[in-house]
Amino acid sequence: MLLSTLRSLAVLAVAALLLKQIRRWLAGGLSLPEAVTERLPLLEHRLNRLIPAIQQALRVAVLVAVALGLFWAWRIFDLPGWVETQAGRRTLGALVSAGLILLFGIAAHLALSSWVEYRLNPNYGTVPTPRERTLLALFRNAATIALIVMVAMLALSELGVNIGPLLAGAGVVGLAIGFGAQRLVQDIITGVFIQLENAMNEGDVVAAGGVSGVVEKLTIRSVSIRDGNGTLHVIPFSSVTTVANMMKDFGFHVADIGVAYRESIPEVKAAMQEAFERLQQTEHGAFIIGPLDMQGITSFGNSAIMLRARIKTLAGKHWGAGRAYSEILKEVFDARGIEMPFPHVTLYMGQDKEGKAPPLRILDETPGARPGQGPLPRGGAGPEGGMPEGEVPEGEVPDGRAAAPQAGASQAGISQAGISQAGAGQGAAR
Repeated sequence: MLLSTLRSLAVLAVAALLLKQIRRWLAGGLSLPEAVTERLPLLEHRLNRLIPAIQQALRVAVLVAVALGLFWAWRIFDLPGWVETQAGRRTLGALVSAGLILLFGIAAHLALSSWVEYRLNPNYGTVPTPRERTLLALFRNAATIALIVMVAMLALSELGVNIGPLLAGAGVVGLAIGFGAQRLVQDIITGVFIQLENAMNEGDVVAAGGVSGVVEKLTIRSVSIRDGNGTLHVIPFSSVTTVANMMKDFGFHVADIGVAYRESIPEVKAAMQEAFERLQQTEHGAFIIGPLDMQGITSFGNSAIMLRARIKTLAGKHWGAGRAYSEILKEVFDARGIEMPFPHVTLYMGQDKEGKAPPLRILDETPGARPGQGPLPRGGAGPEGGMPEGEVPEGEVPDGRAAAPQAGASQAGISQAGISQAGAGQGAAR
């Protein structure tokens, strides 16, 4: 009994020493050299995330060893003799093999993730394209899943578990899932073909599934798009029938400009060309990859002549260049006196059978005004002209301009004593 007690105390002392040493080794975490951290910024974080799991595994191993040591100390279980037997050697070998397989799987996962991280690091090698970022992220996810399945199967096989029924059961379950979740299978198949055809990548501006925005994340089953309002939309690929990618190769800013009918078209084209040349002198000039594509008149509107021009830029740069071009074009049109019309209202009082227009009556609703103004007399406004303040003479409108003539003016589409809309600069009654 004294010998067993001493052996038990020795086992407990060794176990306590091992646990204390393990806690001391892993307490502060792992620290990698600066050169490695610069190349692989996330490797140190991944290793430190494994520390709690490593501590737990070592703690369990030490506790199992303590239990076996106590059994051996009190002659309950002959550990050295069992290890020398064939069953003991086979069991111990299986445990060691399973542990080595798990360590190999962890190391392979770290190596795979580190390689993908290194390829995506723009500070070393070539800058990855959006397609490379998307495909590498998908490859990392698929390889991680395959690695987990392989390591689990090999570890169970080393422990003596017959994995044949597991593989057959997994096949049956996969078939059942395939029949029961046809939408999921459609998502995956469509996602595979979208990736093979390079229809979209992370960072592209696309319209898919009725949503337009920036692609933030691509998986094998869905795409995450953040719209202009900041809302994130997760769209399964089975709902995507058409993908409109606005970031492929190049982009066009289409400038549809409306000018008054009185303007000279060659002068307007010269002004648009001047605005384009000024745009090339700004920071947007580095993104412009072609001359101004002047397409000329596209339509005759109700109040304006529409002209179209296109600016070809690098992919994704046409929005900024278009906004800058519109600002410059407004300044050039103002400097040249070119009118960009807008709808306005013309008031026509009509004519009687004798060709005379009725008097224009204005109701002054200000406090103290006498109700019911009669026909406005001709003459100046104010006391000196014999006319109450706020009234205007016949034939004039309140701002002092002449009203429309009573005869000879175009009255097409204008009803008598009605209100019509005409475009500015379109030859309205002056």
